[in-house]
Amino acid sequence: MNNKNTNIYEDVYHIVLNSGNVHKWKDFSINVLHLLSSSCQFDQARIYFFNGNGKICDQYLIGVDKRWANAYHEYYSKIEGGRYNAYSEINENLRPLAQKISVRTWDGYNIANNEFYRDYIVPQNIKSSLGFTFFDVGGSAKAVFMLDRMTHIPFSERELQLLHLAYPQLNNLHKNFFSHCSNVNKLENVDWKTTSLTAREIDVTILLCQGVSPSNISKKLHITQPTVNKHISHIYAKLQVSNRQELLVRILND
Repeated sequence: MNNKNTNIYEDVYHIVLNSGNVHKWKDFSINVLHLLSSSCQFDQARIYFFNGNGKICDQYLIGVDKRWANAYHEYYSKIEGGRYNAYSEINENLRPLAQKISVRTWDGYNIANNEFYRDYIVPQNIKSSLGFTFFDVGGSAKAVFMLDRMTHIPFSERELQLLHLAYPQLNNLHKNFFSHCSNVNKLENVDWKTTSLTAREIDVTILLCQGVSPSNISKKLHITQPTVNKHISHIYAKLQVSNRQELLVRILND
């Protein structure tokens, strides 16, 4: 597929159509990356996969030295309060589409005292980066993409337009891998009026049943962790359970 000679909508159609041939969520993202490479060229790329607690559970690298990947995980993702952590888009609903696809031109960044730029970006000769995120049905980030160029040629308007056109459809296809989760479907059908839980306790219960840790529940709901712990204590007392597994069984079987 020659992106200079084909209609941009044909490229989008090709990418979306062929991305649907994969039936596992990680493989889906990997397939999307390879499909994009024909229309949005890059020198190296990475996908970080996240579990329900916002922790990297896997990665896929193209052209990236694993030593740099390890350095990112072990150090650079944690500096400056996690400013460069890939898991920056905690919830899909907190950001408009324009902010879900980001482009950073590093060439000429000229911040000598910026450790991340000086010791991570410059040694890899990265000139510009394009990033975007796929989410699950709950709006949590599951796959974060980073596409890098080592040349002075920036990502073109056509490439960015193509990604903006394809992204909503690809993200929705990605969500389908999570929409069929039996626990998620059952939670949607729970009659919460019979549980005597408050609205906030219901929010906490749903996240607990989805496997989200108390610390990440705190971040998602924008409340303190002691408050989350207090809600969990009340939930367990009201439903007469003592742990997350018993809570899940109680909620889904009522």
